[in-house]
Amino acid sequence: MKFNEKDINRLDIQHHLFRIIWNGNFSVPMQHQLSRGRVKVLEVGSCPSVWTLDMASEYPSSTFIGIENVSAITAASYPKLTSYYSSKLSEPRNAAVLQMTSTPTSLPFPDETFDLVYHKSSLISPSSQSLHNPFNTLNQLLRVLKTGGWMEFMIIEKQWYNLGPITEYVKNSYVEFLSSSGINYIEYSYFERYLISRKDISCIRKQTRETPMGSYGGRVSEFLGEILLNPIILNKHNLCLRMKISERKFDELINMMIKEIN
Repeated sequence: MKFNEKDINRLDIQHHLFRIIWNGNFSVPMQHQLSRGRVKVLEVGSCPSVWTLDMASEYPSSTFIGIENVSAITAASYPKLTSYYSSKLSEPRNAAVLQMTSTPTSLPFPDETFDLVYHKSSLISPSSQSLHNPFNTLNQLLRVLKTGGWMEFMIIEKQWYNLGPITEYVKNSYVEFLSSSGINYIEYSYFERYLISRKDISCIRKQTRETPMGSYGGRVSEFLGEILLNPIILNKHNLCLRMKISERKFDELINMMIKEIN
């Protein structure tokens, strides 16, 4: 994946969009402890780690570490991305962002290191033991979490409702393309049952937010629509091959999708 300034701005917008939807950066009851200080927090998986830097600025007495997997970013693109964020967000003294250039299978920390671990996930399973697999991620987060600590998954569920026919067709083609690449979406209900079955997890809390997609729902919904469409557009070439259509036809379908959504 090659990042240009538009892509980087989109990642920035996505962070603030989720913050608006959830009315904050996190949901676990730790605001008092974070403000008091000496809380160790780990974020896994976001790239770039805007969440980590934002939280560190908001809670200067606690410590924040973010782990970025940059293996999907080209060597030519990554300096542009880090340079952009260095100019936008200075790294606070109570924060550190670690970059990994390969996909790890474990986290580089001892057991019971953190009071809070945070992970933003789309619940995709790439059929491996990497940290891209939510079940392996869960095991690693539990390993480094202190007894009595909190773990938060912010799950981006890929369920779109009340779709028009073109949107349904293109979305299904995209899901089939991912599946053919070994990447499958996991139903949230299955993941929830797995969490409940774990004897080392207690006090499971669930909050949900449903947000309309498209301009009729306001700017937040409009941005959300752009964010959900972007992965489809980025895979234009592969989808054209799978759908056996020209790139011009693909562009027409995307424009029709946008009209249906709005």
